[in-house]
Amino acid sequence: MKNEHNHDECEIHEHGDGCGCGHDHAHEELNKKDFIFKVVVGGVLLVAGYILNELAERGIADIPSFVYLICFIISYLIVGFSILREAVEGIMHKDIFNENFLMGIASIGAFAVGEYVEGCAVMFLFTIGEFLQSLAVQRSRKSIKDMLELKPQEVKVLRDGREITLSPEDVKIGDIMVIRPGEKLDIDGRIVEGCAELDMKALTGESIPVSKAPGDEVLAGSVNVDGAIKVEATKEYKDSTVSKILDMLEKAEDKKSNAEHFITRFARIYTPIVCLLALAVILVPPLFFGGEWKDWIFRGLSVLVVSCPCALVISIPLSFFSGIGACSKEGILVKGSNYLEMLAKADTGVFDKTGTITSGKFEYVKCECHNCHCSDNQHRELLGIIAACEKYSNHPLAKSISLAFGHYADGKQISDAKNYPGKGVSAVVDGVRYYVGNDKLMKEIGIEFEETKCIGTAVYCASETEFKGDIVFADIIKQDSKEAIADLHKMGITHTVMLTGDKEPIAKDIAKKAGINTVYAKLLPDEKVEKVKELQESGKTVFYTGDGINDAPVLAQADLGIAMGGIGSDVAIEASDMVIMGDSLSKIPKGRKIAKKAMTIVRENIIFSLVVKLIIIIGSTLGIFEENAMWLAVFGDVGVCLIAVANSMRTMIPHKKK
Repeated sequence: MKNEHNHDECEIHEHGDGCGCGHDHAHEELNKKDFIFKVVVGGVLLVAGYILNELAERGIADIPSFVYLICFIISYLIVGFSILREAVEGIMHKDIFNENFLMGIASIGAFAVGEYVEGCAVMFLFTIGEFLQSLAVQRSRKSIKDMLELKPQEVKVLRDGREITLSPEDVKIGDIMVIRPGEKLDIDGRIVEGCAELDMKALTGESIPVSKAPGDEVLAGSVNVDGAIKVEATKEYKDSTVSKILDMLEKAEDKKSNAEHFITRFARIYTPIVCLLALAVILVPPLFFGGEWKDWIFRGLSVLVVSCPCALVISIPLSFFSGIGACSKEGILVKGSNYLEMLAKADTGVFDKTGTITSGKFEYVKCECHNCHCSDNQHRELLGIIAACEKYSNHPLAKSISLAFGHYADGKQISDAKNYPGKGVSAVVDGVRYYVGNDKLMKEIGIEFEETKCIGTAVYCASETEFKGDIVFADIIKQDSKEAIADLHKMGITHTVMLTGDKEPIAKDIAKKAGINTVYAKLLPDEKVEKVKELQESGKTVFYTGDGINDAPVLAQADLGIAMGGIGSDVAIEASDMVIMGDSLSKIPKGRKIAKKAMTIVRENIIFSLVVKLIIIIGSTLGIFEENAMWLAVFGDVGVCLIAVANSMRTMIPHKKK
């Protein structure tokens, strides 16, 4: 994966394409000094002008009008100059109907009809509102940055017997990194010396530290709680978990949800229409019905102020972004807001078996040689051949075999290892080609074999000329799988399916224990894809959860692909739309709960914003709000936007379990 972004800011990019509000809010920098100057100096001059104006109008003091007018003009320019400049730049770039243009026209119009206080107040309140909106957006972005704290600054590495400090980009595969208590691992690797408890909550959302020993794989982003360890780098920084997480987060907002696309299209049409409505309010009554120009200009300007769709343009992407942040805290990485929306919409859950529903930690059941009278030495020889062939496989069963019998393969010469997706592996061991896998692989190479009668997952072994025997392992269902499936059923996932290449009796037994509705067994990767296609063609919205290389095609085919990231292959993680970092299936119901909450908040913001704006537009046009029209208009824009933004931030609030 290319890693060309600047991760220091860990920012999600908001493109603001054609939103009609004229701001790229996600990139807006908070200049606090500039804001304080505008508010303090501009505010003092506004108050001074108001007091002088009141004293003159009430005859208390003989103050020339130009005195308080100068106060208003200077206050207006201090607060509103940047807004007017951006309005002009928008016109030059053919982005006419933006928020700056609307505020500029409305405030200048207020000055033209002698409403100086209202003209300044529009700019003043708008500036405050923009600052608070930017503060809320940056707070949401910062929550992800602070939660991950993944950007490494330096890495301690042993070279030529000396400990040196390098930048993460300079660390090479095979370098030995030194991680002391309290320090963070910055690059994926394998422990070669020492034992430690690692805090992985930044990756998985789990607060309980995990014990790691020599030989264990460790992920970047883990914090060493106790015990000094030495870790061999197994990836370069650009390919590490840290880099991939940051890259996923940075690219997340590039993939917009349907709701965001709707608001973008809506704003392009809505803003010009309301501008024409405001113009009609200003011109029609005075020209055709004898209305007072001053009254109707003021009403039209109020319509202009309230018309900007900024509340929707900011709050809706922020709702999804907050949802992505909330998921990240739970150890769920979402690659785009469209996928968060899909998780809320899905009605069918499809699952791989091994490593997803089950732990992928297989318990050894028995070993049987083809010659039933074989000796212990022959058993050891068979186990050694199988362990040697499986040595370079990432399949969970292969890992269990290596863990249990890997020492039997010590000293064996292994070469030309090959993988047969959905079937098994082969390798040349001590000069002889052996095939290790399921019954499909045995049939493919044309070897006569005896199927085991033992319940469990059988691994058969054969040379090119004869069947050698088999070993049987039984997979263990994860502790939280049954509860997770039950929670998904309660949350509207009407149908659950398990797809596996395993035998039907084993698959049905696991599905029954997990509470899954339907199971399809003895499937190859392309057959899994076909099953998902059938579900989609029947009108189902499907999410698929898997972990291995074999799952990559079906992860890509599903409406939403979810990879189990802790033990999942890089290929599966790349092909997926969401990554579960802790390999816990219970995170999917948590993610769906967050997604549904985000979608509810999006609907609330749309309805609230449009209803309030419509009421104020109608009231301003009919003169119902004659006395407070401009103030209400400012509330209809800035106030409604702040309320919608505050509502969006609720997505970040953790859900309390009942």
